[in-house]
Amino acid sequence: MGIFLTIMIAGVIVSVGGSLFGHDHDGGFDHDHDHDHGNDAGHSNEPAVSIFSPKVIGTFVMGFGGGGAIAQYLWGNMFRSSLAGIVVGAIMAVIMYGAMKLLYSQQSTSLVQTGSLIGSPAMVITEIDANSLGQVTVRTGIEAPTYLARAAAGKHFAKGTTVVVVATSGAEVVVDDVQN
Repeated sequence: MGIFLTIMIAGVIVSVGGSLFGHDHDGGFDHDHDHDHGNDAGHSNEPAVSIFSPKVIGTFVMGFGGGGAIAQYLWGNMFRSSLAGIVVGAIMAVIMYGAMKLLYSQQSTSLVQTGSLIGSPAMVITEIDANSLGQVTVRTGIEAPTYLARAAAGKHFAKGTTVVVVATSGAEVVVDDVQN
């Protein structure tokens, strides 16, 4: 029974310790990291949960140890105890996976793919010269985020001018007259 209790304690340390001190740096198993390079080729930026997450594995190990210890106490048979531990561990891991998936699906993001801004109206808030950057506020639904902007074809846009986003380059947008 001591072996199962030791395994259970190790599982508790991995799952609880990883949750408390991991700060979402689980070696990339729980979610992906996004770096916008202006390439919106259908890649999802949504966080993903893996069955190989340290939290799920730690929960399995904890369930295996706890279920095995209880079965060892009741039956005294190592083979049955191991099977009971596997079953209890698997059930607990599935529950943890489901809970994590539910929590991750509830997360929201303020990430706006710059490629989706093309055709959106914008308001110039910092003058844009022909060869320099300015700033625009782009209306996207209920939000109005601010972006660095360049003028298309060497044009000049004064503060307060309404323009349209015609292209993107990374986190910058290229704007032009509304009638174009």
